[in-house]
Amino acid sequence: MTGSLDLFSTSQTNFRRVKNASKNTDKRIYDDCLNNAPYFAYEISGKRWGVVQGCCNDWNCPRCGQQRAREEYGRIVHGAREIGKSNQLYMMTVTCRGKEVSIERAENEYLVWTNRLLSRLRVSTKRSNKLWAYASVTERQSRLHPHSHYLTTYCPDDTIFIAKGEPKTYCTSGEIFPAKHNTLQSFELERACVDCGLGRQYDISGLESVEGASRYVAKYLFKETIFSEKWPKGWRRVRYSQSWPKLPDIKGNAMILLTAFDWLALAKKAVRIETKNDGTKKVVERALRGHDVIIQ
Repeated sequence: MTGSLDLFSTSQTNFRRVKNASKNTDKRIYDDCLNNAPYFAYEISGKRWGVVQGCCNDWNCPRCGQQRAREEYGRIVHGAREIGKSNQLYMMTVTCRGKEVSIERAENEYLVWTNRLLSRLRVSTKRSNKLWAYASVTERQSRLHPHSHYLTTYCPDDTIFIAKGEPKTYCTSGEIFPAKHNTLQSFELERACVDCGLGRQYDISGLESVEGASRYVAKYLFKETIFSEKWPKGWRRVRYSQSWPKLPDIKGNAMILLTAFDWLALAKKAVRIETKNDGTKKVVERALRGHDVIIQ
């Protein structure tokens, strides 16, 4: 028996078909990592262990991209719950300029523009003696230019409440449009976006509940385009401020399964091994062939 990542390198990516109720079509649910992430064993109780494949964290992996999104979703909602205990949170959207900016330039410079904006908003927030925190999800618009959705503690000092249907004014262009929903108007935020290289269009409104945060995040984080669109290498779909809380660590007895010795160590610890799909079960059966272990 060989014991390395080569043990899994030739395995096919398995998937199941499930019914997408909203569209009445079949949807592929992938069980295996496209990049052959290593497997892990974790203790369930006593000599009962489980084996799962790790997450490669690649958004383009059909399996791990979805897992990565769920983990990011958990951290964002957990952070909103913690920060929201003593701070007001806001939902904010910023975007690229219009047709005068090519997709190539937008991809190359969007991070620079948004970093400038975040630095400016951070200074403004700290001058007001408020906590600076944010979590963001970046996606592509229909025109393929990127734009970002934030949960943040930032709120401009000059906000004016605009009810749905009432006129919202853009100071840098003089244009007036009816608000698509209840929102806040801020010339300060608009000017900051334009000064930093972004488009004048923005949206900001107060967050009413953590449940609202979860809906807001899920709406963008689980869009099909997050996984299917081609993005530049190193593109950061999800970003956090240093002050955004991390998920608490889950303590447990676990081990990585990289070599034959790792599998042998597992065989000595376990009487029963449980798996979550047929692909993982086949890997475990092959790795532990000849050992007196019950595999389910």
